[in-house]
Amino acid sequence: MVVPFDQYQRYKNASDIVNAVREENKAYSILEVGANEHKNLESFLSSDKITYLDIVVPEELKTDPSYIEGDATNMPIETNAYDFVIALDVFEHIEPSRRRNFVSELMRVSKYGCILAAPFNTPEVESAEIRANQYFKTMYGFDYKWLEEHRINGLPEIAQVVGMIKEEKWDHLHFAHGSLELWERMIKIHFLAAGRESLYDYRETIDEYYNTHIYKIDRSRFCYRNFFFISESTNMINAAKNMIDSRNEYQINRAVVDKLELFEKDLNNLSNYDLTFKEIISKNQEIVSKNEEIASKNEEIASKNQEITQKNELVQMLSKEAERNAELLKETEEKLERLEEEYEQNKDEYEWNKKEYEQHKKELVTKNEEINTLLIAKCEQYDYRENQLEIVSKEIEQLKQDNFQKQNMITDKDNYIEQLELMSQQLRMKNRIKKIVPKKLRTKIKYGLSVAKKVKDNPSLAKKGLNELKRNGLRSLNNRIQSTLTVNELTANYEHEDINLNETERIKEEIKDFAYSPLISIIIPVYNVKPKWLELAIKSVQEQLYPFWEICIVDDCSKNKDTIECLAKIDDPRIKVKTLTTNSGISNASNEAISMSEGEYIALLDNDDEITKDALFEVVKAINKSNADLLYSDEDKIDEEGNRKCPLYKPDWSPDLLRSQMYIGHFLVFKKKLFDQVGGFREEFNGSQDYDLVLRMSEVAAKIEHIPKVLYSWRELETSTALNPYSKPYAHSAGLAALNEHLARVFGEGRAYANEDEHLFVYDSRYLLEPIKASIIIPTKDKIDLLKPCISSILEITNFPDYEIIIVNNNSVEQETFNWFEDIQKEKNVKVVDANYEFNWSKLNNHGIAEANGEVFVFLNNDTVIISEDWLQRLVEKAQRDDVGTVGGLLLYEDRTIQHAGVVIGLGGWADHIFKGMNPNHFGSPYVSPMVTRNVIASTGACLAISKKTLDVIGLFNEDFIICGSDVEISLRALQHNLVNIYDPHVRLLHLESKSRSSYIPPIDFELSALHYGPYLKSGDPYFNKNLKLDSLVPKIAQGE
Repeated sequence: MVVPFDQYQRYKNASDIVNAVREENKAYSILEVGANEHKNLESFLSSDKITYLDIVVPEELKTDPSYIEGDATNMPIETNAYDFVIALDVFEHIEPSRRRNFVSELMRVSKYGCILAAPFNTPEVESAEIRANQYFKTMYGFDYKWLEEHRINGLPEIAQVVGMIKEEKWDHLHFAHGSLELWERMIKIHFLAAGRESLYDYRETIDEYYNTHIYKIDRSRFCYRNFFFISESTNMINAAKNMIDSRNEYQINRAVVDKLELFEKDLNNLSNYDLTFKEIISKNQEIVSKNEEIASKNEEIASKNQEITQKNELVQMLSKEAERNAELLKETEEKLERLEEEYEQNKDEYEWNKKEYEQHKKELVTKNEEINTLLIAKCEQYDYRENQLEIVSKEIEQLKQDNFQKQNMITDKDNYIEQLELMSQQLRMKNRIKKIVPKKLRTKIKYGLSVAKKVKDNPSLAKKGLNELKRNGLRSLNNRIQSTLTVNELTANYEHEDINLNETERIKEEIKDFAYSPLISIIIPVYNVKPKWLELAIKSVQEQLYPFWEICIVDDCSKNKDTIECLAKIDDPRIKVKTLTTNSGISNASNEAISMSEGEYIALLDNDDEITKDALFEVVKAINKSNADLLYSDEDKIDEEGNRKCPLYKPDWSPDLLRSQMYIGHFLVFKKKLFDQVGGFREEFNGSQDYDLVLRMSEVAAKIEHIPKVLYSWRELETSTALNPYSKPYAHSAGLAALNEHLARVFGEGRAYANEDEHLFVYDSRYLLEPIKASIIIPTKDKIDLLKPCISSILEITNFPDYEIIIVNNNSVEQETFNWFEDIQKEKNVKVVDANYEFNWSKLNNHGIAEANGEVFVFLNNDTVIISEDWLQRLVEKAQRDDVGTVGGLLLYEDRTIQHAGVVIGLGGWADHIFKGMNPNHFGSPYVSPMVTRNVIASTGACLAISKKTLDVIGLFNEDFIICGSDVEISLRALQHNLVNIYDPHVRLLHLESKSRSSYIPPIDFELSALHYGPYLKSGDPYFNKNLKLDSLVPKIAQGE
């Protein structure tokens, strides 16, 4: 059993004092005052004889010879009876008027001295105890006994104890221990676990961690507990003091304390889960009870029905008897008529017979009346039973309704009519304008007005805008201006931070500790570069804090005299220069430079760019950590005046982003043997030769490492694509060709291809597939005003040939819904399946999977509208890849701003959609563009595609989630199976975001999300970047915060 932290703290301090003053191998007799029954002191002073005294000794311990019952202020013990007397956390519980007697008794009974420990009165301790007691009272509804007693008695004063010691002329040692902050946190942990056996083991884990790692460093300006060692022996006081002073060697390790915070969070999560679980058990028990009550009522009904059946049978029998009696009466009357005819013939005889007949008739009538009376009574009894049955049935129906209400959430109905009327008015106005103004003219007017306003507001864009207008037209100019404005806004607070002196010294010391210090060969191909840019590039390498480097420069037959003279002046043994006799292009020049190199790793540096002082240090640091084959860093741009701007904070390795654009860019470092393995640069891809090289390297590299730090500055010159993307028009085509070769190598000839995208240096990779069926699964409950446009948009816009729509009906109740279900199922590829159980998003989609016949499942919200005709083709072609987990798309609000362009874990504290609320424009800083296909950690379940073969590997949706979180969790499961998740912005839908349900999220969804998101909340989303803010839905720099 682990000793609780507060007991460990006081017993460990007390035992340390005894051991510090102990004469060699001597065993002491020790009296502990106020020990209760736990006998903890024995485990700390096992060689000593311990006796315990308490005001009340439990009955079961009164026969134990180690226990004495007595008042500590007047102990029934002889003077000097024990070597030491110890009183730990007892002093504060003694009435103030008796505290002096208490200390005097401790010293009287002890031979060498006493050890006294307690919380003493300070404003800080008082406040902490009030907060702790309030925490306990909030949880359990009453005060914590011992803290309340502290308040009533008042904590002792240190000055009074010290004054008493001086008056008695005793010597003493006084010290404090136990950070008040840590005490408050730890005591709350104990309160949280109190009375809950499920949390005991984890609480003991926290206690053990404190005892092992924190106790020895647990000191601060404000402590909870003070210790007094009082003795008449100066030698013993000095020995104890030396022991206490030696503790200062232990320094506070913040990482040790931080780990305690993780334990606290885990315990809180376990506590919440425990409460949720108990609530679920309670609800289940309530449901079971109701079901048992219903079963009992059903048995009662069955019994009543059986009784009624028996009564009905009796009524039928009596009715038949009455009918027979009526027939007999009729026969008797007929006989009477005959007798009357015979009466005249034989009057006397007839009169006698008549009397006999009358008597017989009277008897028959009486019997018939008896039968009728009995029949009426039985009918009345039958009516009563029938009324009782009706009452019982109503009671059962009410029970069923109550039970149904407890198992289903009632969602509010949104009023959609006003919005539709407004949209209708707007559409009528737009249609009138459309009839008057031709479409092409309207588009031109729209873009013209938009561009004119932006140029007016930003005059500096005018010249560049004119060039863009000439090349690509008004639409491209509008997009370019919008991109520039967006980047300027998002990166306004960016500042490049130079390394200071302290940081420089730290890095130099860390370099000395590297287990592996490879030579880095920096390759700089040169052609007619201005000397000032080349000199700055070289200088940035010469200023590297990491010393093991070389520069390999190859001049590709420059004609510029200044360039040639600049190269001739280089005088540094670490720099190799070679000049080619003919101009052969950048690929050949780079290959020549690498052939000169001797390093194990190659780094690429353009002749007009710069790297930061710590660039090579960060690279080698990463190499020591992961032995990466290929590394890349974040980057920024630098203008001709040396101003740094437009940083690009990149995600970790993202193969599908690389198939959209050369996002890796700079600073690019790779193993030389990897370069040789793939065959080096290829001159047919000049302009995009580095893109071609990286694509080929990525196919064979075992480890690709991203360094999330700006290590490279890309110079903005008119001749550079950093400033002018059109400065190298051939580069875009070369990149497309390189990508198509890569796709053929990876996916097979004819199985994949790339097209040009709307934006320069952005490509659209596509994948061929065999004819397969796609199953679109849409859970719904009523809300036909949302579902109908969703289904209509699929049927009218989708160009994918083979698909089915499965509408999963979850407890719809409106007749309009069922009428529409009947009509829509006349479409050959639409069917409705009933799922009449409590709403559970995961369960409903798993239900849809069970009903589906497709090879790819597309999970779609009923509040979405399709706006791109190839949306399903794109989802299916990516989802059917063997390396893909989930695929999502670009979802827009009704105002055409972004609702979803990929999920980031950690955003907003949990997980959210990056770019939310922004316009869907292409831009390249401070994060990748929302308009390029990229890998993400997850996509929203409002539009999510997963193949059947993937689900066979990773499993179905987790039905422990009720409303939200399982779309992210299944994506995380895909990552754990080494699959990638893809976001494709060409898949475009409108999303009215949860208009079909309320915004309520059950606690269990938060608990499960915390459990599954936990590792990524701690380490960061690999497809985001730690330099970007997590409290902003638009990508903003976290610099300076």
